[in-house]
Amino acid sequence: MTKTDFSKLIKISLIVLLIFFIAALVIVFVSSINKDKKKSIVTFNEDYTLLQPLMLPDEPSLPDDYYLVRPRNYEWTQEDVDSWFSIPNSKLLDELHQANNSMINDLLEAAP
Repeated sequence: MTKTDFSKLIKISLIVLLIFFIAALVIVFVSSINKDKKKSIVTFNEDYTLLQPLMLPDEPSLPDDYYLVRPRNYEWTQEDVDSWFSIPNSKLLDELHQANNSMINDLLEAAP
């Protein structure tokens, strides 16, 4: 490709982009003018009447021993450790390993 061919290609592509830009501006302008004319008002002839009482969804409940905020510099007591921490054994670790592998395989199989 020579330099003149390259400059012609750039000029033609700029002209095409300019035409597309002007066409987009015209479309937006025309649609905004027509939008004012097409406004429609929806009216309802009847008032809404409630036939049954509203059923509110159940609120999530928090356990009694759940703290939203812990005090600063909180140190676990032995009771906390016994309540919340369990020492993993090899069986639990193998189950976790298999579950993680199956999730990874599912993700990889779903990938294109």
